[in-house]
Amino acid sequence: MKRQGVVAGVAAAVFALSGCSLLSPTEETLIPVGAGEISTDPGIGMTVIPPDERGEPLDIAGADLDGGDLSLADSRGDITVVNAWATWCAPCRSEMPEFAEVAREFADQGVTFIGLNVQDDVGAAQEFTADTPYRSIIDEDGSLLGRIPDVPPRALPVTVILDREGRIAVRIVGPIVLGTLDDTVRSVLAEEATRSS
Repeated sequence: MKRQGVVAGVAAAVFALSGCSLLSPTEETLIPVGAGEISTDPGIGMTVIPPDERGEPLDIAGADLDGGDLSLADSRGDITVVNAWATWCAPCRSEMPEFAEVAREFADQGVTFIGLNVQDDVGAAQEFTADTPYRSIIDEDGSLLGRIPDVPPRALPVTVILDREGRIAVRIVGPIVLGTLDDTVRSVLAEEATRSS
């Protein structure tokens, strides 16, 4: 019995360290997911959604970090990469440079990047994204994150790639596997090119 308690304690510690462990400084309700971790939960990891199974366009809008209006509908016609993040989320901070790099790489190829800054300090978020080449919508209470279908409650980071109609083509719950984002975006671009030809 003592051994089971030790194993359970170690497992809980590993789970807590594998991703963001807090949704805010006072809440412990995040579902941490380690990069590249394989899970049997279909809501965790990367899911590619076939065109005929995609739902309605994702509708998220709000103020950006500079107080301007920003909506996912503004980028309809482009492939849109939406990344939900926060400055207090270590995996979010780790993957942000790759998002910025890939956003620059695809800037003139019909791909738009939009961030969703969840339950964060706006000043800290502005400072953190000073060199990020795309804007982020403020999600003060996490309710906008909750509009993304099939995402576990309060999970971060979360990334969805929308097709040109604004429907979710790829959903990634947890950190991206570093070095894979550009290939994932390319695959959605290729699929869209095939569908339109």
